[in-house]
Formats: sequence, C-alpha cells, structure tokens
Amino acid sequence: MEFSGLQPTIRWMQTPQPTPSCPPGLEDLSQINQLLVCQRFDQLKDLSHCENNKIYEVMNNQRQRIYFAEEKRSCFLRYLCGSSRPFTMTIYDTEGRDVITMHKALSCGCCWNNCFLQKLLPMDEERVIGNISNADKFRIQFPFDLDVKIKALMLGASFL
Repeated sequence: MEFSGLQPTIRWMQTPQPTPSCPPGLEDLSQINQLLVCQRFDQLKDLSHCENNKIYEVMNNQRQRIYFAEEKRSCFLRYLCGSSRPFTMTIYDTEGRDVITMHKALSCGCCWNNCFLQKLLPMDEERVIGNISNADKFRIQFPFDLDVKIKALMLGASFL
C-alpha cells in the first residue's frame, strides 16, 4: 500500500502496546467506542469516471487516523453491477500492515433464483451492540468495552 499520498493534516492515533488477548493490529479498537469512516476523493480520478480503487480514512472521534482502507475493484464491474459489484477491501494499520481483508462476492437481485448473498443474521436480537449510520461518511458506534473482534466485524460490515 502506498502511504506517500496521505493527507498530511490528518494525524495518526498513537498505537497502544500489544496485549496477549487482542489480535495483532486491533489494539487501537480497544481504546475507542466510535469510528468515523470517510472516503477520500481524488479529483483527477473523479473526472475520469473510471477509478479502480476507493480509498477511506478510518478515524477516532478526535479525527485521528486509526486505519486506512482501500477497496480494489474493477471499473467495468462498478458500472455494470453498481452496489452488487464484487470487491476486496483491505484495512491497513499505521505501519502499513494488513489488519483486515474482506472479500465481497458478486450479488444479484434476481428474485426468481433467490441469490441475495449480502445478509447479516443477528445471533441475539434482544441486545443492541452498536449502530452503523450510513451517508457520505460512516459513523460506527459501539460500547467501549465491546470485544475488539466484534468492533472489527462492525467496521467491515459498514463497507458492505
């Protein structure tokens, strides 16, 4: 991942010390209860109408960068399939290491063969563990003491 083009005005959050109970790269999630995900726009690519990758900043509520995400997909499939398009999303930490990689399969809305692939089934509908609000920017809120693996899952779900 190329980090040379990152905006210099956004500061990286200081990474806490690793702990044995936390998967590598998710330490930052142990200290927060909210994430902001903002898409970065490149005016030159926007004018070409055929950008291959979308870039996202993942920040804490103080607008310090925690992660950097890149969606890799085909320009052709983006226009052909829209939101049903397949893609790979890679989330990088402050050192540029892959922390989370997700693959979204091609989904289709063809009701006659029941091929809706993008579903999340809650295990416990009684308890609310967080909230993802969706607009030009994503805001993800969850309890401070929620397991970092569930926080990472919610971050991944926000991109779907």
